[in-house]
Amino acid sequence: MSDGQHHPHVHIMFSERLIDDEEKINERSARAFFLYPARKKKDGSQPSFEEKWKRGAPKDRKWCNRQYVSEMRADFAQIQNEVLERNGFSIRVDHRSLKAQKEEAEKNGDTFLARLFSRIPEEYVGVISCKENDDEKVERLKKFRSLRNQHFDLVMKIDTIAKETEELETKDAIQIASTGAKSLMDSKEFAVQKFASQPLLAMREKMLTAVAEVNKWKRIIISQHDAEEQAKLEYMSKPEQELCQKYFETLGQKKQLEEFLHTLKKPDEKYKEEVKAYEELVRGVNSKIFSLLTSARAMKKSVEDIKHRLEQPEYRNNILMVTHQILQANTHARKMLKRASEELDKAVDDLRNELFAKTKEEPQTSFKTREVYDLIRQQYSALKKEHEDLFVEKFHLQRQIISPKRAIFMAKNIFVHGDFKRLREKIRRYKKEEQKLAPKLLAYAKEEKEFQTRDWSVYPHSTFLQEKYYLTKQRTLLELERSRLDQITVSLQNKQVELEALCRQPEAVKKIEEIATGILRKNYKFVRELEEIEKRDKQVVQRMNHAKEQIKALENRIACDKVNTRYRVTVSDTLTNNQAASLIADAILFEPEAVQLVARFNGNNLEMEKDWELMSEFDKDEIIRKKIIREL
Repeated sequence: MSDGQHHPHVHIMFSERLIDDEEKINERSARAFFLYPARKKKDGSQPSFEEKWKRGAPKDRKWCNRQYVSEMRADFAQIQNEVLERNGFSIRVDHRSLKAQKEEAEKNGDTFLARLFSRIPEEYVGVISCKENDDEKVERLKKFRSLRNQHFDLVMKIDTIAKETEELETKDAIQIASTGAKSLMDSKEFAVQKFASQPLLAMREKMLTAVAEVNKWKRIIISQHDAEEQAKLEYMSKPEQELCQKYFETLGQKKQLEEFLHTLKKPDEKYKEEVKAYEELVRGVNSKIFSLLTSARAMKKSVEDIKHRLEQPEYRNNILMVTHQILQANTHARKMLKRASEELDKAVDDLRNELFAKTKEEPQTSFKTREVYDLIRQQYSALKKEHEDLFVEKFHLQRQIISPKRAIFMAKNIFVHGDFKRLREKIRRYKKEEQKLAPKLLAYAKEEKEFQTRDWSVYPHSTFLQEKYYLTKQRTLLELERSRLDQITVSLQNKQVELEALCRQPEAVKKIEEIATGILRKNYKFVRELEEIEKRDKQVVQRMNHAKEQIKALENRIACDKVNTRYRVTVSDTLTNNQAASLIADAILFEPEAVQLVARFNGNNLEMEKDWELMSEFDKDEIIRKKIIREL
């Protein structure tokens, strides 16, 4: 019924009979002990000692109470969990009903377990039904177990995706906060600031404390991959753990040596001693790499067998459950890390605003051309900063937005239980190995050419044989590596074709479309947020371009201005300095509406109202000036 899967369970057999006084005084035979106990006589009198002893021991009536059975189940679950803990396993059994376990999961905020326990219990099927062919109950139970396994896989996939998304969002938040803190501390304003005032000093201390807090929680946090690797160790024996550790350490050492050879530069031929030392070093390193490769190949089969065993359902499901337990226990650390990054972001913003804050000026009644220019430059800088912030926000939102093509790929990956993702990771690793092999082949070709063109008559014959042996050995290693990569290419291509064929089946196409639709529906909120940000950014860019035009006009006005010209807005005194400067700049650009609202003055006595004239009257002067410039 289980298709070869193991379902560990226990049958507890015990006697319901009491050890009565008769048994304590004189032990019955095994056959007599389980006979019906002696009953009262017809006249209501009790049976004698001899009669009770010849009959069976009486049954304990407590077994009629179903609650007692539940208590015994709880006792056995406690014993089993103690044994699991003593033997280093994190997985636990629970004697309670699915409903009770679901309620506890919801209370603890564990959505994964709540979803997992949202199913009906399995129907009991007896031994006789199992032995009968084509029994309806058996077929129904088989189908139920198949659906339950699919339910487990889907719930686990949802939980994995949710945790990976949360992990990515946390990393992004930390990256933004840490980059902001580093940018501020590297700024000129931070470097020259002595932090003499108490408020500034307190802000700096708050920021540095937040940085330390982020670093502290970053060390505690456990990633999805690390949690899964930690869970796998529980299902390996001590020798298997040591073997896997030694295997990955060997591969790591081999990789480090290969990178060392890649960065090693051959000295000039004129320095013979250095060339000789270089060649000896390269030979030694290649020998060590070959030794590590041989050792890794010897261990690879055993490691793959361990990996294959852990991928079996009875191990895989437990490993996934333990992974969830590890990550769930780490929930507090993730929350604290997120909170610490938010506090760091706020502390950086507060300190930056304080350091870069400009002294607020009282509203002015009139402005020089240079004053208008400075205010417009400040407005442009603020708009540029806002545009950069919106760009960063758009960048992070675009990473979260899923295109229909990507949604289809994600749906396919979910449908095949993550095989596409694993295949893509293998292809990425294969390409890296290809890139590492190319320079090795070029280096070998160069050495072989040098070997063939070298005049060996001036060298001892032993040197010739040694160099030839070295080249032959190196060629053999490269051919082995090339052959291995070719085999990987074929296997990856076959796997790709197999998965694509699986996803083209009619039932698969329908299921994939449903999954993709659900992904896009959940992702729509990010699309709306991006549309709002793009709309705001478009407005900011328009204002930036207009500010550029204003700055250019003001630069021209400053270059041509030979007198102490001042400007003022004639409509209202409620405008801020920035609003007034923007209106004056528009008037200098000769925008019709602004020209009618701005007056200029070329004298020194600002109190003489008769000396002010509207910018509209200034148009004539500007036209004349441009005509003179053209004529010159």
